[in-house]
Amino acid sequence: MASLQFLSALLNEEGRRQLRDKQSMCHNPTISFLLDHVEGCQASVTQLTALIIQVCERKSSKDVLKEVATNTLLSLLAVSKNAQKCALEVDLIDNCTENMKHIHAQLNLDSLKPGKAQKKKVDNLIKKLRCSMRLLRNCLFQNEECKMAALKAHLVPVLHALWPWFLIDDSSMQTALHLLCVYTANYPAGCASLCWASGGQSSLPSARSAAGNSLMHNVLKLASQVSNDNSPIQQVVFCLLSNLALSHDCKGIIQKSNFLQNFLSLSLPKGSHKNPSNVSTLWLKLLLNMSFGEDGQQMIMKINGFLDQIVEMCKYKHKSSQHLALLILHNVCFSPPNKPKILANDKAIGVLAACLESDSHAVQRIGAASLWALLHNYQKAKVTLKNPSIKRRIDEAYSLVKKTTPQPEENELHAYYLKCLENIVQLLDS
Repeated sequence: MASLQFLSALLNEEGRRQLRDKQSMCHNPTISFLLDHVEGCQASVTQLTALIIQVCERKSSKDVLKEVATNTLLSLLAVSKNAQKCALEVDLIDNCTENMKHIHAQLNLDSLKPGKAQKKKVDNLIKKLRCSMRLLRNCLFQNEECKMAALKAHLVPVLHALWPWFLIDDSSMQTALHLLCVYTANYPAGCASLCWASGGQSSLPSARSAAGNSLMHNVLKLASQVSNDNSPIQQVVFCLLSNLALSHDCKGIIQKSNFLQNFLSLSLPKGSHKNPSNVSTLWLKLLLNMSFGEDGQQMIMKINGFLDQIVEMCKYKHKSSQHLALLILHNVCFSPPNKPKILANDKAIGVLAACLESDSHAVQRIGAASLWALLHNYQKAKVTLKNPSIKRRIDEAYSLVKKTTPQPEENELHAYYLKCLENIVQLLDS
């Protein structure tokens, strides 16, 4: 047991180090490097992982060794691809999903029986449920092969069936949302699976949900309920929605649900020097991901009042939030149907032109790229951008950038900024 506790502590520290210092991971020998890349270690890691999984599965839930082994396994899965591969090969994903199905059935039975003993039994089942979800979360972390296995094991229908239990237990809801965040990250098939109606746990359904009977609808409903409470659940559910917003299927459900109207109810801080609320930043990250595709760019521009709201947020002095808002405005400029609306909004054009005078090179590039996007294949934009006040800013920025010698690490970005301004000037003079 002591060796497992030591190993767990060591692996936890490795996990923290990875979060702290992602850049140096490839340059210095680390525990993860030893576990996954040193020749001869793979067999040992596989053997160790398999042994720990055996302890977890065979020991009674009341056994202290099982708890220690589970914590060690969680830490090992989080930092080693070889450990994840072994877990996949010994069917840990299938077993955890089956455990969750069994727990769901037991919860439904035990909840009907009165008495303190039954409540304790339900609490123990919920604890086992959280454990299975955490193991799945770490097993799926940045591992597409494991995510495919979870998809085949029908993870989403199982979570959908358990959703009513998550709603009455915040800790379980957080764990489930964390699992879904990991599952959907950079995995389009996983995102799409949330959009299907869950008629049962045993098989994936064969038709999309038109009546709101999907896990995606439940997630949106939860996000609407916690949109102003600044809770841990709010943070995680918006993180999940930001993943889902990259999926075409999920964007369709988001649009039909009218969830995006909640963006307009955000109360912005009075005075540009005040920091925005946490929920404002969460909304900006979600909308940024939606704006990466043309369907999303048009979708968010259809929200009455969106443009005025995002323009106000572009004026934040808080650099991170201002940068997010500017990137969203930048992205919507690329959609042809959006261009007339943006050009008709004096404040939006004023914000983009003012970017050229910013002290931040990143903000300058966003402004120049946005103006170029508005001009591209759209003759009517010339009328607006030839306004003397805007044209003066463009000419001054172009003149200044031609005289500037960039730092070596900024050569490519400087060249891009120069190209943007060159094209703007040529288009306006043509």
